[in-house]
Amino acid sequence: MQLLTTDGWAGVIANLREKQQAAQKHTEELQAQKHSLALEAAMGSPEARKQLAKINVELSRLSLEAEDWHAAITQAEASKKLAEKAEKDAAELERQRELSKLASTVISYAAEFTDALRQAVKAGERVKLVVQNMANRATSDEQSSLNRILERNAYMRCAEFVGLRNHLDFPPYSGPREHLGPLENEIGVYLSRWLNNNGKKE
Repeated sequence: MQLLTTDGWAGVIANLREKQQAAQKHTEELQAQKHSLALEAAMGSPEARKQLAKINVELSRLSLEAEDWHAAITQAEASKKLAEKAEKDAAELERQRELSKLASTVISYAAEFTDALRQAVKAGERVKLVVQNMANRATSDEQSSLNRILERNAYMRCAEFVGLRNHLDFPPYSGPREHLGPLENEIGVYLSRWLNNNGKKE
């Protein structure tokens, strides 16, 4: 059996049906001729009998051929269905392969997300550890500003600023949007006296 695509088998079926219809038309024409010769042959015309005999042989052949056309079309239609299934299965296999690749990409990005959060937690812990170290060396007035850095508000505003609320559920900041910004900007306000005078003497 020849391997064809669905469209290929559709073309074969169309061609077979065209030939089947041509054979059917020829059969109908011969039957009409037979009908017109029947009386003349029955009345003893040798020529009519001779033509009628030829027509009967041809009609017998066409009758057998009609069965062949039907069988051929049936087989072609079955092959077309198999081709359709094979193409559908191949398309589904490719779709699943594409989804598998995309799923792997999702897991990769999810791992990046997890790693980024771990890094953020570590960085936040280091910020607070260093601030606490500063507080141990600071005056009571200076400690008041440093303690603001140890509160969660600045970290929550930073989380909202970078878009973490698109992935985590926490209350939105109710104040002005311009208050949202990078963590370094907000805590930099409380460290400005040292950042601006780092290592300098008056």
